[in-house]
Amino acid sequence: ATDDMAVWRTDVAITLIEVHYLCVGGTNWVGQLNELDANGLNGAATQSADTTASAGTDAEVTSFSNASIDAGDWVGIVTTSISGTPTRLHVTVYYRENP
Repeated sequence: ATDDMAVWRTDVAITLIEVHYLCVGGTNWVGQLNELDANGLNGAATQSADTTASAGTDAEVTSFSNASIDAGDWVGIVTTSISGTPTRLHVTVYYRENP
């Protein structure tokens, strides 16, 4: 329930446009993406509040408090809590490269 991890690194500056979370199994997953530094540490939240992804239901996010991810930074997942025993969390990220 507290597994936070760096997932992928971007070589270019990007802006988040949309994120979809899908919890499979269990009851739900609660959390959000985090902007991490070049070492995959020191996270900054991308949303003003966590998203709750109920099992089997797509949770779409289109509003961000920190949509800009710097070139060379990592994007990570922060898990605030889970309910039940989820088997997987699918995350789809839509973004644009900054000029």
